Amino acid sequence: MLPPPRRTALLAVGFVLVGIAGPLAAQDTKVPAADVTAATIADGRTLFLGPGGCAPCHAEDGAGTADGPSLTTGRWKLGDGTFAWLLHITRHAGWGAPNPQADPKPMRGPGTLDSAQVRSVAAYVFSISRAKTPALRGR
Repeated sequence: MLPPPRRTALLAVGFVLVGIAGPLAAQDTKVPAADVTAATIADGRTLFLGPGGCAPCHAEDGAGTADGPSLTTGRWKLGDGTFAWLLHITRHAGWGAPNPQADPKPMRGPGTLDSAQVRSVAAYVFSISRAKTPALRGR
């Protein structure tokens, strides 16, 4: 049996590890999917900067503007940042419009990207967003 101070220290470390395991798992830091390649991510960047219409609100580097949040740092406001979630939000996102609360802005868009293009943009955003934190639960 461990002496009380050491046992307490080990318990404290265990609680810290348990506390961060959920957010780390939710962040999904692994490769997004087996079929996502460097070429897919490069195509996604091209679409992000051009036909996808993402850069005007999220900036060319994804750092965000007054019209769109950062995709590279901070806390996700609408989801957990996993590749599956990014696919969903990319498919249903678009140009936002301020609402009275101004946070988050509702997103709606022209749906100009096909499924393969949405996947590429999501792969690009996934690749630049690994420093972000999942949304708080219950929000």
